[in-house]
Amino acid sequence: MPDEYTYPYEAPEFLQGQSADEIHRRMLDSLPKGIDRSEGNIPWDFTRPAALEKAEMVEFTLNETVKLMFPQWSYGKWLDLHGEKVNCIRRAANRATGTLDVTGTKGTVIPTGYRFATPAELTASVIFEATESVKLDGEPDSKGQVTCQVPIRALDGGLAGNVAEDTIKLMVEPISGIAYVTNREPVTGGAEAESDADYLIRILDAMRNGLSMTGCVADYIRWGKEVPAVGQVIVDPEWPDPTLPEKFHYTDSLGIEKCSGAVRLIIVDSNGFPANQQIVDAVYHHIAGDGPEDVERLMPIGAHLTVIAPQGLTVDISADVLLDEGENIEAITARFRKNLTGYWLEVGQEAIGDLIYHQGYIRWVQVGAVLAKTPGIKDYTNLTINGVAVNIPVQHVQYPVTGEVDLRVQAGA
Repeated sequence: MPDEYTYPYEAPEFLQGQSADEIHRRMLDSLPKGIDRSEGNIPWDFTRPAALEKAEMVEFTLNETVKLMFPQWSYGKWLDLHGEKVNCIRRAANRATGTLDVTGTKGTVIPTGYRFATPAELTASVIFEATESVKLDGEPDSKGQVTCQVPIRALDGGLAGNVAEDTIKLMVEPISGIAYVTNREPVTGGAEAESDADYLIRILDAMRNGLSMTGCVADYIRWGKEVPAVGQVIVDPEWPDPTLPEKFHYTDSLGIEKCSGAVRLIIVDSNGFPANQQIVDAVYHHIAGDGPEDVERLMPIGAHLTVIAPQGLTVDISADVLLDEGENIEAITARFRKNLTGYWLEVGQEAIGDLIYHQGYIRWVQVGAVLAKTPGIKDYTNLTINGVAVNIPVQHVQYPVTGEVDLRVQAGA
């Protein structure tokens, strides 16, 4: 979590110095003079349990109560209550979506809700369902069969629904007339329910920025991140939208073409990949208010919204690293991959915001800085990005996607 959202807890002064021994000492000191207070005697034995109970109440219960009063130290359903105060609701788990190629006899109907699955091999089988009814139609192949695409989504939300291409092979209840099924493209967009850490960031941002509804850049970012599975939102205001009439287009003092009222959002999912169409559509409908669900329009009157996913630019990174004592390379690699997401956002924003050259850069020195700041890394050498030790250009509406990360442990110095 970024430092600006991290608040180490320190117990209030009135809850400090309240150990069982300290409480018991005060209790014994308050006894009348002349009473034997030594351990093993009745006064000591009778007061000790009360001291232990009070110490537990003060050191644990009251401290936990204080923590729950503030979102910075709250958790679970208590954090949800803090979010509700600023109209910031925790994002639910999102179900992965995709399309399935179904091959069979012409005229066969795949009903809405029909279920398909991946084979149960090293992991449990993942179940998917058809989101609309499809009738197999078209020109038959040499075997007299036709192939149609069926939109599907995972039965359950979460990361498990994100499966690779050609992995959905089974029908839960076979239908006569279907020969075989497969997904030619990966099924994407599945995300776990929002974690406490990510939710806290949105709550604190809402508290700091207020609940503006003017349609500024911060508003569009907040609205976009209210949608399940959204990780990052990049706002491209007054972009030259070709679908708007000429009267809305103008050229600013720098000679850059702009379009009044046009707003474009570039969406990256919570897994760090370009958002799939289901997430893109969900963001649009949430903000524009014209989706299948009856939701209130958020964007101001006169705004023209476009929502897209960026083109992914795979970034492979390798380096030799010197680790702190007791660290393991698997944990370090996971931390580094997570820390890269913040820098990728900066790169994506640079590529979108550069209205003259229309590109940004993955800077070798900045990637090195992220690596050096990763907890557990003492030093590094031989850092390369996509096999070279130079800056990597990122074109307009591209977004870096972490690919292979090869961190090799070097001998200590």
